[in-house]
Amino acid sequence: MIGKETFHKISIVFLYLFFVLSPFSISLSQIFAGASVFFRLLDFLWQKKTPRPETYFFFWILLYLGFLIYPLLNPSPSGWKHIFLKTEFGDVWMAFLLLHHTRLSRIEKTNLKKAVLIGAVFLILSGILSLFSPYRLAPFVMDGFQYVEGRRLPHQLGTLFGIFPFYLPIGFQSTHLTYGGMFAIYLPSIFLTAYRSAPTLSKKKKFKFLFFFLLILAFLGLVLLFLNQSRSVWFGLLFGLFLLSFQKKVSIKKYLPWLGIGFFLIAVLLYLFYHNNWLFQRAIDELFAKRSLENQRIWIHKMNFEILKDSFLLGVGSGNYPTEFIKRATFLVFEAPELYYDLSITPKSHAHFDFLHFWILGGFTSVFAYLSFLYLITKKILQVGKSNLFYLGFFSIIFAGSFQCFLLDDEVLLPFLGLLVLLPATQKEKKTRTENPYLRNQNKVFGILLLWMFTSSLGALYLTKIPAKELFFHRARTEHNFPMPIAQSAINANNANNAVPLPEGTQEIYFKLVGCLDHEVNFDSNPKLRVSPIQLHIHWEDSPEGNLPKTLNLEIRKRESFDQDKEYRVQKERIVKRDIFFNPRQIQKIQVHPNEYLGKGIEFVDFGFLFSWQGEKPILPRIEISENCD
Repeated sequence: MIGKETFHKISIVFLYLFFVLSPFSISLSQIFAGASVFFRLLDFLWQKKTPRPETYFFFWILLYLGFLIYPLLNPSPSGWKHIFLKTEFGDVWMAFLLLHHTRLSRIEKTNLKKAVLIGAVFLILSGILSLFSPYRLAPFVMDGFQYVEGRRLPHQLGTLFGIFPFYLPIGFQSTHLTYGGMFAIYLPSIFLTAYRSAPTLSKKKKFKFLFFFLLILAFLGLVLLFLNQSRSVWFGLLFGLFLLSFQKKVSIKKYLPWLGIGFFLIAVLLYLFYHNNWLFQRAIDELFAKRSLENQRIWIHKMNFEILKDSFLLGVGSGNYPTEFIKRATFLVFEAPELYYDLSITPKSHAHFDFLHFWILGGFTSVFAYLSFLYLITKKILQVGKSNLFYLGFFSIIFAGSFQCFLLDDEVLLPFLGLLVLLPATQKEKKTRTENPYLRNQNKVFGILLLWMFTSSLGALYLTKIPAKELFFHRARTEHNFPMPIAQSAINANNANNAVPLPEGTQEIYFKLVGCLDHEVNFDSNPKLRVSPIQLHIHWEDSPEGNLPKTLNLEIRKRESFDQDKEYRVQKERIVKRDIFFNPRQIQKIQVHPNEYLGKGIEFVDFGFLFSWQGEKPILPRIEISENCD
């Protein structure tokens, strides 16, 4: 017998499971979220009631409807079925999670907040497991708890006590960014619960145990987030705390000593990691580098603003971002063929900036809807009062969304919307002549959000001003494919002596110079074997600055050219030829003809250099190579 509240209770059960199990699987989170929405709609039908959602629900729907304006005016050959199911618009169903908001009672929301807390515990435990796992957990479990050859392995961060290796923590997620985004949503629930349990310390032992357990979890969560290296989430959480501080009068003097100690410990930790871990060093360096080994974001923003320049009013429509990206990338590669690989491995599915992506797809309609949604949610969060720390993840994701498309990632978007379901229902306010302090704070906070959107958009626009030619440079790598700065400085060195000094006592140094493609290819053409030889010059002339290497053992290497980040497996390499050269005291020319050592499809031609010295003051000769290896 189906009771009056049967469908309602079933929808809550699925919503509870959704919060608890989302950290383990995107499939599970989608299944439970979808089931919860389905039974919520059945509940409305059974009760013969019309849903009365909050206003922000309609703005979130309008955001997606904006994606359909261009397809309505310019019908796609792929048809509407493709747009509804295979593009960004297909995620519109997730908005119906927000229908839970006005139907849930206060007690039900309190119980669901406990589910978020349990999910946070699972997120931390899975992070600890992945921290010490030599395999990525999600594919490892899916493959029957065995490692399948070729599967991509996690990045090793270092070794604990010089014995136990530990790795970049990502839990059961596919990327560290997704894991960081989920942390932003789940971790504040532990902070708030620990804060609330503090006054109970003096009452019973079980309360003391709970407090210290939560404190340890919070600490572990912060450590995992730090090691996870989702920089946008780090700053997003700080940004959110800054916004929430507008509601609280905090005595800075009272907390100044603890803040000083905390910042000192963080600075020491950052210093130690920066000088002892290449992965963390790269993460920090890229915050300030104009030209880095990872400049894909610059390419993305170049394409973003090129697309906006032509379609800022109505947008390009759902599912059309990759096509528009490739149109503009094709022209760049035609002008500079060496840019093909960098542009080909650059993600083309989204703008890596939530606000810009919504603008590109839906024009001003989606911009208006998105900003209105932010305004209304900001108002509701600030009206929560002391418990608004629970919703810190909202502001963190909005901030971090200026560096990644977190709101296009189902694994982050679903719990993000689920979090908003737990906001208190709107209460009718009594009309008074006195100024509403919440409204004043809301305007301040929303104004800061708008300022951040504007500033970050200008920052993205600034990146586009870097000339395309300056973004390409040949990489120098160690034997294990890590960046090698000292060898990098010898590639096309522009110093007067054509040489780079090495540490005293250096007798040998090995590095690889990568990547010259053995085919000519563009996005609108089939690859064809290049005609011109691949070549470089070693400036082995005498130098008064020190001793040039006596010998060079040179490797000609071939490597697969697919994107290993996309394929989640390691690129295969092979050595096809070895030569030895003695110092000729003049420029040494190295040539490889593209029709030699052909493999399957497009491959890289790389070079392995093993230089050997005798005597003091070793210096590394300049290696001259053109952008297109001509």
